[in-house]
Amino acid sequence: MPNRPSGMNLGAWAASALLLALLVAFCDRCLDVPLACYVRDHLFVSTQWSRLSSELPDLLLLVVLLTSFGAQVLYRVRVSRGLRDGATQLARLVAWAAPASYLVKSLLKYAFGRVNTRIWLQQPDLYGFHWFQMREGCQGFPSGHMVVIVTLLAALWRFYPRCRPWCLLLGVTLGVALIATDYHFLSDVLAGAWLGVLVEALFFRLLVPGSPAPR
Repeated sequence: MPNRPSGMNLGAWAASALLLALLVAFCDRCLDVPLACYVRDHLFVSTQWSRLSSELPDLLLLVVLLTSFGAQVLYRVRVSRGLRDGATQLARLVAWAAPASYLVKSLLKYAFGRVNTRIWLQQPDLYGFHWFQMREGCQGFPSGHMVVIVTLLAALWRFYPRCRPWCLLLGVTLGVALIATDYHFLSDVLAGAWLGVLVEALFFRLLVPGSPAPR
């Protein structure tokens, strides 16, 4: 695997954050509502699809706990055996980045206070961002599933290039599924994906500064 820089280009991240803000604003004004209504009118006409998508359990916290615990155990075992290769670095990164991504998404959901798509479909007057108000049903932005899962996929992407097509496929599939079930607006998904990449990059920089590239 070729060498990969461990530092963060702050200028590039600032530019991407600005681009994301513009994209979110555009989606909020032009795409989010029409897309959510299209899903409601064309997919939810199927009673089976509506029931299936409504009964999906939220296992995100369980996924984070199990992933973090498993990665921490793997890291300790490999270090005890003197193994400090890419797999060891990946385990350490996941052990910290997974719970951090969950905390980040929880704090931002409270800060933005955006109404969840399904709540909005029932109460259109709630559309928008209700900053720091802690309203019930207003925890839609960013998508927590995208933040957490993309954080993990980004870590895998960094250490195992051969998995990149699968990482991309899984990330896109998750985003489409969240929109197609009216769990999230498009902008929620885009912001969640960007934050997942950011969390992974930050923790890689903190935990593996100047480290040799994994092989």
